[in-house]
Amino acid sequence: MSGTVQKISELIKDDLSLERIREIKEQLLNQKSTIEYQLNKESEKYYGYIQDSLNLLNTSQKVLGSMRDRMQDVNKLSDENKTSIERYEVISDATKLYEMISNTSTIYDKIVKFGSIVDQLNNALDEELSQEVIDSGCPYLLQIHYLLTLARDFQDQMTVMARVSTDDVQRTVAKLFGGLTEVINKFDQLLENIIYDIVEIARSDQTSLAVRFFKVINIEEKEDLKIIAIRNIIKKKEMEAEKSSMKKLPNSTNTARLMGNKNLTEADYPTYYGLYQEILNGTISTRTLPRGYKNFFFNKMKQSIQDMFVEVRETYQGDKKFDILNESDWIFRELLVVKEKLALCGPEPWNLVSKVFEFFYEELHILITELVESEPETIVILDILHFDKTFKKTLIDVLGFKKSEAKSIIGDEQKEALFKDYSNLLVVKMTEWFKNLEKAEFEAFLERTIPPHTDPDGLLFLDGTKTCFQMFTQQVEVAAGSQQAKILTGVIEKFVDLLINRQQHWSSIIDKEVDKILKYNELYDIDPANIPPEADVPGGLVEYLIATANDQMRAADYSVAISHKYGEMVSKMYSKEISNNIERALDGFADVVRSCTSGLLSIIFDDLKTPYSEIFSKAWYNGSQVQQITDTLYEYLVDIKGQMSPVVFILFIGSVIDETFFNFVQALNFEHSFKSKNNKFLEAMKRDFELFFSLFTKFITEDQKVEVIDRRFRVMEYFMDLTCEPVDEIVATWRDLILDYPETPIDFLDAVLTCRKDVDSSQRKHMIQMGMKYINSPERRAHLQQLTMDPSFISRFRLSKKSRKI
Repeated sequence: MSGTVQKISELIKDDLSLERIREIKEQLLNQKSTIEYQLNKESEKYYGYIQDSLNLLNTSQKVLGSMRDRMQDVNKLSDENKTSIERYEVISDATKLYEMISNTSTIYDKIVKFGSIVDQLNNALDEELSQEVIDSGCPYLLQIHYLLTLARDFQDQMTVMARVSTDDVQRTVAKLFGGLTEVINKFDQLLENIIYDIVEIARSDQTSLAVRFFKVINIEEKEDLKIIAIRNIIKKKEMEAEKSSMKKLPNSTNTARLMGNKNLTEADYPTYYGLYQEILNGTISTRTLPRGYKNFFFNKMKQSIQDMFVEVRETYQGDKKFDILNESDWIFRELLVVKEKLALCGPEPWNLVSKVFEFFYEELHILITELVESEPETIVILDILHFDKTFKKTLIDVLGFKKSEAKSIIGDEQKEALFKDYSNLLVVKMTEWFKNLEKAEFEAFLERTIPPHTDPDGLLFLDGTKTCFQMFTQQVEVAAGSQQAKILTGVIEKFVDLLINRQQHWSSIIDKEVDKILKYNELYDIDPANIPPEADVPGGLVEYLIATANDQMRAADYSVAISHKYGEMVSKMYSKEISNNIERALDGFADVVRSCTSGLLSIIFDDLKTPYSEIFSKAWYNGSQVQQITDTLYEYLVDIKGQMSPVVFILFIGSVIDETFFNFVQALNFEHSFKSKNNKFLEAMKRDFELFFSLFTKFITEDQKVEVIDRRFRVMEYFMDLTCEPVDEIVATWRDLILDYPETPIDFLDAVLTCRKDVDSSQRKHMIQMGMKYINSPERRAHLQQLTMDPSFISRFRLSKKSRKI
């Protein structure tokens, strides 16, 4: 149920339109109908199986009932004949005596001929063993098996008869059959030779030999099953007779003697005496014990495969041991021959393909486990995981295994361990690479003995980012080549973690270097001749900040390209994971860019402290403070624009305008009174803003004007209105301001009112109260919640003196 809910959640989470919901509903209804149809179909099929089975069970019950009735009729006839025939016991004993004489004669003939049979078998086996089975084709295999079976059956029966006879007879029988052991060993060796070459026999299309071999094993299996069933019947019969005082065997004391006069246990049944009786009765006419040639076949088959892997280990030793992963096609070729040829020659119930596959799987699993436990390098771990994936795919595509049957060669737990090992090793290596890279690039940044590089477009850059992403791309390519989505996403995740750490280091170093140069400038302003040596800073920081910002944009482009390229190689789930990790990296690059541009702003506007300190002062009305500011900004911006990425520059020029105006309005904190007589203040403001507008329009295109300039100048228009308009219009202007710029603090209004000579203390307090009322209004709060862009520079304005609190 939880899986269904999750699936529905996945379907609707991206689009909640009514049309989409209707589509999802129809999709789910169609899937429901399909599933119901399949369930009904399967149910009908299995219902048919159950019905057939019940019919067979009923038939079996009827047959068993009929057989029981017939057996009762036979017993009845037997009893009637015994009573109706005069001297029945005499006739029965005479019959048994005749059968014994006949059997004795047959046994005698077999004993006489037994030696020649053994010789014949020895000669035939020697001839077969003298040749390679795949060359000779074993033409006498069936004849050998037939004669050997007769000889062994005779041996089995004579051994049982001897065990119920005297010790002398037992020694004689043992001597008679002593030579048969060697023959059996030779026959087993012949079978072993065939088994070791059985796949090659099938590959070379020697169907006759394969079929004859499996016929031998199949006959053996059937005879084993037959004697096992007979022995179980005899065992049950003997045990029941021993337990019943009414139906004791007449010679039960003889049985006890044969077992050494000990109390018999269940394992002692069937006894030799019980077997002997069934031989006389004709129930046992062949072997008396199972010979286990089916197990012999599978055991030797397993051993032959084990030997193959021993040879593989001997071939690939030391540094070559991992080459096995690239030389494993022979396994699939062997399995394919078993499936397409060998399995057709053997009994279908044996399921040869599955059995042989299990043997190969077990050995291959051991081998791969050995490789895993030998602490392989990262590339080898990927090879192992790729081999596992290829192994399963080959089982399905080539050998026709079902997905549920195609097992991982290393197992899910071991696979997870490999993923973790690979990730840990890669993190160690990449951390070391990053450490070395950072050391080199940070030393270059701090020392600044040589200028940054310049690309064909004149943009500045450093070496570190290119090197960093070369390493990244190399590892991602390797991971992608493994065709393991989890590995690929894991590599990207770990690399992004390292990137973020690197970005934090960059921001920290940038901030420290900017602080150093600002401290140096402060000391220089105090006494240029007495700056301590440790406060000295190398030049070129502006250029290095520009180069670093450009590198972050290049890194962002590399990252997006990686996200697109490798996100398409994996499923949606893993693609989303890759995208989320790259987003983390992009946020980090943006942070470093902000650190660079913030550092540039600090350096630039540190040069402008003096002219800004004079804004709104008496000297300002007829002075050139803003002209000095714009000239300085122009020099900086001309140089920076030619060296900075256009994307970064658009962001930077916006920040420059913000900082320009912010420092301008911050001059309110000096509490210079506005000289409104003869519109002096208004004219000075118009003069300055014409200079500002003229400056900034030189560095942006017309289509960027609205985004970069207009909104920022709009704040300054409100500033001019608040500073120059009649007192009774101030509150209305303030209301309009906070609706357009809801982030504006009340400090801004307070500062303006403090500098206006035409607003007294009581008016100022009243206006501040009205201003706060508008700030707390639902309308303004709604505008603040709907703010879709970053707050304007005016949000940063604060009063610098506690005495101004209302």
